[in-house]
Amino acid sequence: MATPRRPEEPKKMGFGGLVFLLLILGGALWLLMMIFGWGPYSVAATATPPTPTQTGVLATTAPAQATATVTLMPTETAAPSATPTITPTATLEPMPFIPFGDAETLSSDLLLPNLGCDWLVIAGQVWDLRQEPVIGLTLHLFGELGGVAIDQQVVSGSALTYGESGFEFRLEGLVVDSSNALFLQLVDTNGLPLSHAYSLQTFNDCQKNMILVNFKQVR
Repeated sequence: MATPRRPEEPKKMGFGGLVFLLLILGGALWLLMMIFGWGPYSVAATATPPTPTQTGVLATTAPAQATATVTLMPTETAAPSATPTITPTATLEPMPFIPFGDAETLSSDLLLPNLGCDWLVIAGQVWDLRQEPVIGLTLHLFGELGGVAIDQQVVSGSALTYGESGFEFRLEGLVVDSSNALFLQLVDTNGLPLSHAYSLQTFNDCQKNMILVNFKQVR
């Protein structure tokens, strides 16, 4: 009678077999990783941003501001209109009276409408330190006009047309142009000068045949 055989126990894998198995699994894994791009063989989805390159900066310099150069050009100066001038004959010591303001020229028709254009009129007033009229002082007019010698005297207060201390000289037929030819001076009752002798400018012009000269005390 045959004796039944006992089944053989499966052989246990030795250490060498285990190493061999691991090598096979590792190789298979490596192959899969190569094929599918797993692990360190994957392609990075994001690209490395490019390194910015330094760009040159253009420095803008404000243009130099031009400085305006002003060239002074000579301008035409209108010739001054002829006005009577009062000039002392010499530089002397200060006198008590001086002309008050500039002499004024006008037509004698404004104050003496019946006189006519052929008369030259020298007139004015005299004031003291308080600008009060001074009466009784002598006005001396002297010189030469048109070849005619002039030497006349009047007293302040004798011609009220010009004010309380007014005076007036009338010279017929002597409306002529002149400069430094006719002089006016204020003197006291003894003939002693109270002002310098001032030259008067006259004009051959009916609109300027009257010259107003006022004197004012200053000391």
